[in-house]
Amino acid sequence: MNTLEGRAWQALAAAKGLGARGLWRIADHLRLEGRTASWLLRNPGKARAVLGPAADTDWNGVAAQEAERDGAEREIVVLHPLHPAFPRRIRERHEALPLPALLYAAGSLPLLERPAVAVVGRRDAGSAALAAAGDLAARLAAAGVSVVSGHAAGIDAAAHAGALGNGGTTIMVPAEGLGRYRARPELRGLMTDANALLLSPFPPQASWTAFQAMARNKVVAALADAMVVVVSGAERDASGRMSGSFDAALAALKLGIPLFAGSPSSFSPVPAGNEELLRRGAVAWEPRQGAAPLLEALKRPGFVKGQKKLF
Repeated sequence: MNTLEGRAWQALAAAKGLGARGLWRIADHLRLEGRTASWLLRNPGKARAVLGPAADTDWNGVAAQEAERDGAEREIVVLHPLHPAFPRRIRERHEALPLPALLYAAGSLPLLERPAVAVVGRRDAGSAALAAAGDLAARLAAAGVSVVSGHAAGIDAAAHAGALGNGGTTIMVPAEGLGRYRARPELRGLMTDANALLLSPFPPQASWTAFQAMARNKVVAALADAMVVVVSGAERDASGRMSGSFDAALAALKLGIPLFAGSPSSFSPVPAGNEELLRRGAVAWEPRQGAAPLLEALKRPGFVKGQKKLF
């Protein structure tokens, strides 16, 4: 449930001009001082020591927001940097990528500490790619590895279903707030409070937007120990729009986690994005290999045969 401290962090997140960087700085200061966000709201003058001029905000208004949170959000757990269940991987990686300091969770929080592999790809993937994603997720599940993806149509949904349908676990990162989340039809009969975790970086009542869909890609990458891009479109389409799967892959490369891309020859039509990702440093993954290369990568963190250092 949403605690007083969780509501205080929500109020801070809503303060104009703070942003994720400001929240991370506040978290570092509060940790050193042994204080809480609730204390900071009661002592707004202390914020200047941390934020400088950025602390000149309407703290009275912020405190009022803390007191007015919708009761419907009480079943959503607010994970802030000082929360014991806040994802360790995001805490360790937030300086490498712009990652959120506030997350909204529902489901099994212990999944955040399990080995995890992200399985991502196109929404309009063909049947061979969907089958490959589902089979890979099932094999990861059998090995006790959680599957992370973005709850979109196509590869994401196939990966979630593959894990859940074979006794495994999954972490879903939707591009909307959890107050607006609706499980995909193919997942409704498979999800339980024990085998799935919903984790959103957006306020509970936030609607889906293309911008948020791109932003959550970095969260998907940051929650994983390795990533497989089953099929990806080109980095940008004819109208200049960035591919979400390609964006997630770039985040994985920047974080330095093992990145695999489906071998282009395994799919028809050939996924243009996969060829480019292989040129940029990803390791080719053949569906017939199953989960073996991923499991090997998890055993040897920091080393994947064939992967190039890009950043």
